Amino acid sequence: MSLAAGEAPLDARERPAARDLRCLELSAPPGADPLAAFATAPPGDRHFCWIQPSRGLAVVCIGAALRWQPASQRERFSEAARFVSEVARDLQGVAESSRRGAGPWGPILCGGFAFDSQPGGEQSRWTGFGAGMLVLPELLGIAEQGKLRWLVVAPADRLAEASQRAVRLLRAAAEAVPSPTPLVLLGPSGGADDGYVATINAALGQIRAGALGKVVPGRQVTVRLAGSPGKGAVVELLRRLAARYPTATSYAVSGGGRTLLGATPELLVRTADGIAEADALAGSCPRDEDPVRDAALADAMLASGKERREHDTVVEHLREGMTGAGVVLDPCPPEPYVRALPGIQHLCTPVRGRCATAPGAILELAGALHPTPAVAGQPVAAALDFLRRHEPASRGWFAGPVGWTDLAGNGEFCMALRSGLLDPVTNEIALFAGSGVVEESDPTAELRETASKLHAVPAVTDDAPLGGIREQ
Repeated sequence: MSLAAGEAPLDARERPAARDLRCLELSAPPGADPLAAFATAPPGDRHFCWIQPSRGLAVVCIGAALRWQPASQRERFSEAARFVSEVARDLQGVAESSRRGAGPWGPILCGGFAFDSQPGGEQSRWTGFGAGMLVLPELLGIAEQGKLRWLVVAPADRLAEASQRAVRLLRAAAEAVPSPTPLVLLGPSGGADDGYVATINAALGQIRAGALGKVVPGRQVTVRLAGSPGKGAVVELLRRLAARYPTATSYAVSGGGRTLLGATPELLVRTADGIAEADALAGSCPRDEDPVRDAALADAMLASGKERREHDTVVEHLREGMTGAGVVLDPCPPEPYVRALPGIQHLCTPVRGRCATAPGAILELAGALHPTPAVAGQPVAAALDFLRRHEPASRGWFAGPVGWTDLAGNGEFCMALRSGLLDPVTNEIALFAGSGVVEESDPTAELRETASKLHAVPAVTDDAPLGGIREQ
């Protein structure tokens, strides 16, 4: 962990096996909250951040004691599960890992996976991310409901040194005086057609021919941060996203010098003490500042055959995938509820059941569920084939699973939606959004929906108004 300037991270060939590592809980200096430590760490060590304001949870992962990437793209979830199982077996001196609340309490592996195991399109901006990546952080910070815990993982003969470096970092974070980081975006708003309508029409042709039931084409729009916001841009964006979207999960995952960040409303799967849960989030409509008109839009969505069919497809996919992975399901609610977010509202149905608690089990479950029809389409294989042929740029990790798992079988993975990929060299942010296309879809309406979703990250910058409809 290069916790001080000039301290280079270990070369991958020098990294120890899990059996050579030890875990130690730190007595951290007061005042070092996780985001402050994340901001103070060198950018190359900021691997992962996970913020859930509604649950009072913030997790940061700094440095890498171990790093995993798959040898096989097709078997990436199974490989990841085996890696977690090996770490759980071999890591020594592990602090207590039983859950105390919404988040982890002991060591975790964090990271995520690309959307597609056989990606098409240009891949260069995703260099360093690969088909999947998990990191066992050298310094883990967990803040939940006012309680704070710091863990260090390092080889036994370097544990004292790593702990001292971590304490120095936390002391510097506690003493740091935050400086304002202006965030002004330059570039297109995403409202103009960039060829997306033609893609929608191609999708409608495939649907009417019977080759597809639904497909979710994505768009990417590149904007740029004005000036030189420096390394503070990632943390400032995270702070603002968490404040703007308190019921979403604000996240950041780094690879190859770039950072994928966003505020996603969509849970893929969560496991906690033998309970698995997923959310079917599909079917959408815009918001309105007038409460009466806003409620009318929600009622119309609930009554829409198009939106309900799109939603029910995702519910059935989750139920089939979870059952196939060994989850014993509870009965689903008979009707979806409306989940209201800034600018958009969705139909949502929770899917719950009892699951295995083995280390890595959540990764097998994530592999059984991803990609869902909410982010790909139906049938999934045919939808993926369409996306590979028609999306001009590779999705990379956009709409892929990102999250964490502890060593006791608990964890959480969300879809990397409402997202952007920040390049600190060019200050460019590649934004991504998609829209579900079914037979009744109107291309212009789908273009408007993606424009609304593309606004999730720009909405927290200085040139965007933060007023209007807030989350409920």
